Amino acid sequence: MAYATINELTVRLGQDYSGLYGNNETAQADLDAAAAEIDAAAGCRYETPVVSVRAEALLRDWNLTLCEERARMRCAGDVLPEKLRLRIEHVRDSLAKTASGELVLPGAAENMRGMGFAAAACEEPVFTRETMKGY
Repeated sequence: MAYATINELTVRLGQDYSGLYGNNETAQADLDAAAAEIDAAAGCRYETPVVSVRAEALLRDWNLTLCEERARMRCAGDVLPEKLRLRIEHVRDSLAKTASGELVLPGAAENMRGMGFAAAACEEPVFTRETMKGY
């Protein structure tokens, strides 16, 4: 599930949209791929897809920025515009901080998979360094 729509991508790219995308299917595929990158980082800490009214604008911006990177890298030329490059760098830094817990997505449901504590009582170990000497 993408965090942005094709209409929002069209507004972000303006006149460049038609030159970067021949059809809406490619644009949607890029939005979905960018959202998957966001979910991969956010999933370390949050349920995905992230559902949070308070973080919605941030997630949308990240989705559009990563999508724009995909679109522009597919085109001729090997240099991204400097402002876009800086935005991408900022988004990826934010995603890393989200994964590590340094950046909090307000209102997002915490991912509880893999969390917990288990304790077990058991007898003395039979195979230890001491009992295995000589083998």
